Amino acid sequence: MLVKDKDILVEGDDNNSPDANIKKDKVQRPKINKANMNAAWGDAFDYYLRGITEKYLRFRGRATRLEFWGFMVAAALIWIPFYFICEYAEMPMLPYYFAIATFLPALAVTARRLHDTNKNAFWFLLPVAIFAASGFFIGLYPAIALVLAWCIFLIRLLSAETDERIGFYGEPNENDEIYGDDNGRIIKKFRFIALMVLFIWIAVTAAKFEDWSQQVQQRATIDNIMHQVMTQGQKANLSPEQMKKAQSQMINVLKGLSGQTVSPEDIQKQIDDTIKAAAQNK
Repeated sequence: MLVKDKDILVEGDDNNSPDANIKKDKVQRPKINKANMNAAWGDAFDYYLRGITEKYLRFRGRATRLEFWGFMVAAALIWIPFYFICEYAEMPMLPYYFAIATFLPALAVTARRLHDTNKNAFWFLLPVAIFAASGFFIGLYPAIALVLAWCIFLIRLLSAETDERIGFYGEPNENDEIYGDDNGRIIKKFRFIALMVLFIWIAVTAAKFEDWSQQVQQRATIDNIMHQVMTQGQKANLSPEQMKKAQSQMINVLKGLSGQTVSPEDIQKQIDDTIKAAAQNK
């Protein structure tokens, strides 16, 4: 066959072509030993369970890379099915309440991981709050950019190897190096999965935020209308039974108006008609 080398055409065969030699010489990425990977998954969920129980508020001490990223990947993999189960059960806010409940142990393991790199957790977590607060002065988007830049730096720091020096945070342990050459590859895999689920969680939350805002506004509007019904019903001297009927009728009216654009004047007219109908119904 003809093989093109820059601008020169020469004769060659498939086995001796430069492309074939490149493919032969290409080094394959080493794979993680299956037994080590299975054991590491067990460690990850063990770290998570201990993190939300006996180490719930333990900010002192150290946490290795394996403990930190194991905790995070287990939390991520637990959150995914829990989220869809709650969506199916029509309890969409429950996963977020669970996330709030497990926020403190996540913060604690982050502090211990920073200690393991011989860094004070306070000075590395505080700038995130400062950047977020600075949004009032430099604008929202510059503040978001600063927070993202700091998060990238923090992820790199959380992935750093254990500082072997014995200091204020105690002695390092060897739990991060129990899988030999597979340690780094296991930690990278845990980190990738944990960060991917975090990005998905942020995207889902952002997509739902507008719906939540509309629901809150609708709930506030309905509460205001029902308050007006009660106030005007009291002025019209409606009995408790008439008041309940007026409120029930108004709720049915609002259900019928759902999804429509209604002016305040029309709403007021509906309230007046509801009160009149309830007053006539003795």
